[in-house]
Amino acid sequence: MRRAAQEATLLATVIVLALAVWFVIADAENREIEERLGFSLQVEVQGLASNLVVAGEPLPVTVTVVGREDDLEAARPEHFLATVSLRNRAAGRHSLPVRVEAVEGDVRVRAVQPETVVVILQETVEREVPVVVEPSNFPQIGFRVGTPEVRPETAIVSGIASEVDAVDSVVARLDLGGAEASVERDVILEARTAAGGAVTQVVVNPRVANVRVPIVQEVFRRTASILPDVTGTPADGYRVRTVRATPATVEVLVSVDVLDDEVEVKTVPLDISGMDSNLVTIAGLVFGDDAPAASDTETSVRVVVVIEPVITTVTLPVEVQTDGVAEDLRLAVASPTSVNVTLRGPVSIVSELAGPLSPIVVDLSDYGIGRHRIDLRWNAPIGLELLELSPDRMIVTLAALPRPAPPPVEQEDGEEGETDDEVQGEAGDETSSEGETDSSEEGADE
Repeated sequence: MRRAAQEATLLATVIVLALAVWFVIADAENREIEERLGFSLQVEVQGLASNLVVAGEPLPVTVTVVGREDDLEAARPEHFLATVSLRNRAAGRHSLPVRVEAVEGDVRVRAVQPETVVVILQETVEREVPVVVEPSNFPQIGFRVGTPEVRPETAIVSGIASEVDAVDSVVARLDLGGAEASVERDVILEARTAAGGAVTQVVVNPRVANVRVPIVQEVFRRTASILPDVTGTPADGYRVRTVRATPATVEVLVSVDVLDDEVEVKTVPLDISGMDSNLVTIAGLVFGDDAPAASDTETSVRVVVVIEPVITTVTLPVEVQTDGVAEDLRLAVASPTSVNVTLRGPVSIVSELAGPLSPIVVDLSDYGIGRHRIDLRWNAPIGLELLELSPDRMIVTLAALPRPAPPPVEQEDGEEGETDDEVQGEAGDETSSEGETDSSEEGADE
């Protein structure tokens, strides 16, 4: 019994001690402390009349709070709101109490230092100033920034007189970001002095402006060749020899990416179908979108298309005829009886040659017995040129016509024999005489 009583007493003692320790720890954890926060609070103004403005921000305040240690350690500036009421306050200098409240966290505000702040109120003034666009980060070479457009073109700045008077313009800063096309964007306006300094203690109305900055591709002046656009084909047997434009070049505008490329400008189409003579005309120029005409460029040129016959050569046979042989002569030899003529001229004329060509007629009326070399002459048809006559000579041999034998004469026996000898002698003499004429004539010709 005594042992059981001792154990019960010991257990009760342990329980009492445990409860005492727990109460001490719980009291320490739940105990509140008072502490000044390690940061200051910016005072906000409330109830400001529309015709007044605060000249300068009120001084910040510090706050002493009460709460558990963990809550105080977790406190941040955004957990509190410090305000001063300007309701029914007129222009002038005012010393006003500061009200601080905890908007988050389990702490209570015990004290504010300073308890009051000085607020200077001034009546507002306003002035209309221009809106100026300030682009930056311009595009790469080959692109040009045009004149910016802004809506509205002016804005109203309001505030205390000294601040408003310092404003020269409101600026719309626009980052072009190296754009290659026009940029349009809504931009916040910023009040600036004439020297470019920022003026923050004014209100800008409207707060935002719409800005458009045109960006166009840069163009360069260069010379382009003019290419007459000739269509169709001339008449049969004709061809285009040359095509020329006057002037031969024209000034155009090109972008930087095609600055080194060959540029040509065509004329309007010129149809020469079926033509057999030159074309001379004034033709308009057709400029492409990538190479428009320069401002001082003529838009038409003089074009000459030279059309000429197609020239060819042909070799044809021509008959050689003789005429005018004396009555007492005969044509023993006539060679050749045909020759070849080589002609040059337009295909249209050559193609119309039909049938045998006119023969070469050799007049032998002035030639006697013998062998003769005669130069040949032949006139080409109109429009054709005689290039060659082959052969260009002929050989002609003329001989005397044979004389008829005399009728026989009846004589006495003695006389008859003598007569036969005389006839034979005369024939021999005549033959010898004829041979000498041929040789003499041939030698003279040679």
